[in-house]
Amino acid sequence: MAGKRYGQAKNVILMVPDGMSVEAYSFARWLSPKKTLAMDEILRGMVRTHNSNVPMADSAPAATAMATGYKSQATYIASYPSQIGMVGTEDYEKAMATRPLATVLEGARESGRATGLVSLARVNHATPAAFGAHSLDREDLDPLMDQLVHQNIDLVLGAGACHLSPEAREDGQDLLGELRARGYAYLRTREDLMVSREERIWGIFAQEDMNHHLDRGPEEPSLRDMTQKALEVLSKNDRGFFLLVEGSEIDWAAHANDPVGLATDILAFDEAVALALDFAKGHEDTLLIVAPDHGTGGFSMGNWETSLTYTQAPLEGYIQLIAGAKKTARGAGRDLNSYRTNVEEVMERYFSIRDLREEEKLLIQKTRDPQTGIGQVLSKRSGLAWTSYGHTGGDVALFSYSSCPDLPPLGGLVFNQEIGSYMAYALGLDLDQTRERLYPLACPLFKEAGVRLTPIKREKGPGLLRLDRAGREVYLPLNKDYFIRGGRRYYFSGLSLAQGGELYLAREAIDLILAQLGQAAYKRAI
Repeated sequence: MAGKRYGQAKNVILMVPDGMSVEAYSFARWLSPKKTLAMDEILRGMVRTHNSNVPMADSAPAATAMATGYKSQATYIASYPSQIGMVGTEDYEKAMATRPLATVLEGARESGRATGLVSLARVNHATPAAFGAHSLDREDLDPLMDQLVHQNIDLVLGAGACHLSPEAREDGQDLLGELRARGYAYLRTREDLMVSREERIWGIFAQEDMNHHLDRGPEEPSLRDMTQKALEVLSKNDRGFFLLVEGSEIDWAAHANDPVGLATDILAFDEAVALALDFAKGHEDTLLIVAPDHGTGGFSMGNWETSLTYTQAPLEGYIQLIAGAKKTARGAGRDLNSYRTNVEEVMERYFSIRDLREEEKLLIQKTRDPQTGIGQVLSKRSGLAWTSYGHTGGDVALFSYSSCPDLPPLGGLVFNQEIGSYMAYALGLDLDQTRERLYPLACPLFKEAGVRLTPIKREKGPGLLRLDRAGREVYLPLNKDYFIRGGRRYYFSGLSLAQGGELYLAREAIDLILAQLGQAAYKRAI
């Protein structure tokens, strides 16, 4: 970090265009009105995205690397890997395997800064979850949402209402009621968001996930809308803020080989980047980093049919059909009837295709997901190609800007975990120390103090532990920031986590619990 001053940044904004490969980024630029993007101005280098154990990244460990400064593995969320072997894991500590890792969001919160998460996906999806929650399984969506609710994040915007209501959750918890009890404004529409003057906000705009930008209705805010509100709210904190913004559905369009969703969501993401860049330029001591977590789909401009004609093929042939689309392939696919007999009508209505060939019609009708079939038709007609429905292993572009006098923007060829380390350094955070405060092993300390831990089985509600000693007892619900004694909640910073067969609990919480269980136990543990 030579030439950089520790703790120089007041504000850090990390923006993740999920799944955006270099080729996809380049293609989207051709569809922009000025043939240039806001991201172009701050292009600085490349990111090596591989997991700790394999070359192909998954969103959960890739986001974990950026959130914690450590590479990890699928399907871990903000947790230390148990498998290694790839370059960048030379300092692996076996004793740390599966342990929760402190995130830059948690460190920023502990420093007194405001914190925020913005996503088009469910906010407990892999990328946002890796900054505010911990698990060994990214599919533990209900527990991950439980953790996010109890992390005291100032602003959360995105989707996933189905994980907040007691009717939809297996454990029957009313997390929406919990949010309101904690003083959050709960917003449901774009209008709610635009007029809100609250400083503690959860805005959840869809039951599961939000729409692609092109398919958005008037009730849904855009990524730019949400970024604007986040900057407005978080910048009120005099100590600064950390903000994550995810362009979630770039990845989903690429998974479905949908060129319309891919390009239009990248352009919408770039609008949010332009807003964040203007903010950074106007506020001293602000660091902006834009970095995809991985590429998806193996997209290319050019396919087998253009192999002999690419030197004569005009730009319009590649972009005209995509630029004129009125919906994404996913949006159009939703308008197909149950037997998909109205394919010609849908393709003409949304893509102005009036000469649909029989083999194209059959492809759309017989592909399991009509979005994929429509995407393939649009791609082939436009001279575009895909190699995969999954992630790809290539490096991705790195974009960075710094208004900090002694903190140059991050650049060159970097590992994804270096982004996390750089942000922590810029904010003056020691995430290893934060981890030791928030998530030490709790059982050895309780055992030393003579405290017995007993799991309580219940049909409904969160996982629960009873801790007792000398006739006194407290109850510790998992994934929360409090314990209970005598019907009263006692709050602490951090979360109660059961992970990898161990209990992790903040030192503050351990001390408070031992104090409630008797002064002798408290003194002996200290």
